Amino acid sequence: MRLDGGDIHPVATKKKSPSRRAAAKPASRRRAASRAPAPSTSTPEAARGSADERIALLIDADNVSHAYVPTLKAFVGETPLASARAYGDFTLRLHSWRKAAEEWTSLELVEQRNYTAGKNATDMRLTIDAVKLLAGKEPPTTLVFVTNDSDFTPVVEDAKKDGVRIVVMGERPHRALRSAAHHYVNLNDLRDRLESKAAAESDPREILRLLVAALRALPKLPEAAEQALAEAERRIPLASFGPAPKAPKPAPSAPREGGRSRGGRGRGGKAAPEAPRAEAERAAPQGMDPNALRRREELLANQPLIEALVDSAKALPSADGWVKGEFVLREVRRRVADFDRVAPRYSKFYRMLEDSGRFDVELRQSTVYARPKAA
Repeated sequence: MRLDGGDIHPVATKKKSPSRRAAAKPASRRRAASRAPAPSTSTPEAARGSADERIALLIDADNVSHAYVPTLKAFVGETPLASARAYGDFTLRLHSWRKAAEEWTSLELVEQRNYTAGKNATDMRLTIDAVKLLAGKEPPTTLVFVTNDSDFTPVVEDAKKDGVRIVVMGERPHRALRSAAHHYVNLNDLRDRLESKAAAESDPREILRLLVAALRALPKLPEAAEQALAEAERRIPLASFGPAPKAPKPAPSAPREGGRSRGGRGRGGKAAPEAPRAEAERAAPQGMDPNALRRREELLANQPLIEALVDSAKALPSADGWVKGEFVLREVRRRVADFDRVAPRYSKFYRMLEDSGRFDVELRQSTVYARPKAA
């Protein structure tokens, strides 16, 4: 108000505009939500298509990990391949891709370096090859882009106009790229699904159930056979399968001069540490998927990383030692700058903690808690 000669005049007040930080908060939340991995919108079977499909698989190795090579190989399965190529600078940067490609002979590594800073030559080369494949004499019926980069959206839209089935596979591809494709498959979802399927197929109980079903399908069986089958069906759920029999120990190697054995000793006659593979196989449950076993083996071979996990958990404030798993992940990423590059690829972080053998893990109302085990 303003007082002028005893009169009272109201004065319009300016409304406070929201601060820049407050205005930016909803936008930042939207950006964080867009970065979160989107779940698959299609099953692997639908994305792979029918048996007469010809798949062309184009992988942007610059932003997709080599750890997904076994998953992609299992996804393709017996479907004929028109082409399977991964693009990137494999000489200077992507060394792990070379080793991963050795297990899949059909996968071709296309070397592409960025000769000019700020220009992504890999994207350009991949796009050009996609156009060439579609214009060839025998174009693929399904084109699979393994990438998280939205720059491939235009070529995906053009390929769809030509009647080609488009599949996008990635960890967190842009929404525009996912929407442009016929099928989108999250690589983490796919890996978990394939591992679960492999574990189920190797379950001895399932094998026994198949055998019983096959016998049931036979013509009329003698009464004694019917009774035996009924008893087998009753016992299958109760069956307990122990560990596989141990392989016989190899014969001791010939002693060196001086009587020292070649195997099992390091310098100074001290026992050599147990190989990570042997340790992983001993700790793994029977029937564990080979990919999961390989991840566990890779983790156990990296003891500095495991110690960093334990130190990160112990550094967090806690009354009883239990801390949230997401807090451990945040802390270890702060301590280990290249954690996401050197750590094995787990779809669920708590599985890494379990495989390390150094943590107790509990699920409390959809929240994972972990506690370092006592030494």
